[in-house]
Amino acid sequence: MKTNQIFILSAIVITTAFFGVLSVFELPHTVMEWIVSDTILGVILYFNYLVIAMNQDSTKTRTRFQSGKATV
Repeated sequence: MKTNQIFILSAIVITTAFFGVLSVFELPHTVMEWIVSDTILGVILYFNYLVIAMNQDSTKTRTRFQSGKATV
C-alpha cells in the first residue's frame, strides 16, 4: 500500500473511534467543546501522519544504489 492510502485508512479508523468514544461519554454541546475535540483529533491525526511518514521513509533509505561512472 502507498503511504497516502495507509494514512487515509488509519485516519478513518481513528476518527471513527474518536467520535465513538465521544458519543459514549456525551457529544459536545457547545461550539467551544467541538473546537476542543476537533483540535485533539487533529493533533492525533498529525502524529499518526508523522509516524507513518517516518516508518515509510526509513524503509526507502535502506535501498542500496550502485555507483556508476559516467564517461564523456
